Amino acid sequence: MSDIDVEVLENGLRVTRPGTSYALTFQRNAQWRMLEASELLTAPSISGQEASFAAEAWKAAYNEAKALGWL
Repeated sequence: MSDIDVEVLENGLRVTRPGTSYALTFQRNAQWRMLEASELLTAPSISGQEASFAAEAWKAAYNEAKALGWL
């Protein structure tokens, strides 16, 4: 991934783009073996740049979750 940082939390992953306010937290749902980003579900609307970040963040979180054996 380009300029994306992934931080492992107790029960999720925090994905940020350094130098911006872009950040998403993906919560681990062990029962369904999936990640959930509640910020995306509650956002009234997002810009094109935010949508692009969300797609990159999802890919980074998914790859990290796979590496951790969560998925």
